[in-house]
Amino acid sequence: MPLPVIYTTAERRSDNWDAGSWRWKSTRGGDAHEDIDGNEIAAMIAPGPKDIVIKKQKPSGFFGTNLASYLTLLGCDSVIVVGTTTSGCVRATVVDAFSLNYRVILAEEGCFDRSEASHAVSLCDMHAKYADVVSTAEILSYFEELPGNLFDLPAGSDKPPTPIKEAAE
Repeated sequence: MPLPVIYTTAERRSDNWDAGSWRWKSTRGGDAHEDIDGNEIAAMIAPGPKDIVIKKQKPSGFFGTNLASYLTLLGCDSVIVVGTTTSGCVRATVVDAFSLNYRVILAEEGCFDRSEASHAVSLCDMHAKYADVVSTAEILSYFEELPGNLFDLPAGSDKPPTPIKEAAE
């Protein structure tokens, strides 16, 4: 079942001029490695040819990006969120998705945080207010029930885009 997969990751200029408020608060301190970009998408989950990668400057995948526009283009009414960190970027994206009236599902094992306590508290709070926190097994089971032609994915489509006039009729 082909589903749209959208990655978000931070991207900065080499001189870090565009870091903005991140310069005041966000430091990677002891966990930073000179030869590793902390915003690089891990090779084991690297985007495929039909996946979308959005570069962001702030915690939310929505703030200042084309994410909502892409979801509209795809016809999405729900989002499944995974990522790091649960109390930071994941939470910001979940709250913004909820605020934009998407149904939000959060994969419990698909995110993590700097500490187990902040991870657990964030999951509990988001489940109470903004998202359905479910296991990845439940999500995969749900995928199996979906029809195979829900989305016209951005790459590899055999058919041309539907003209606006035809789509409105």
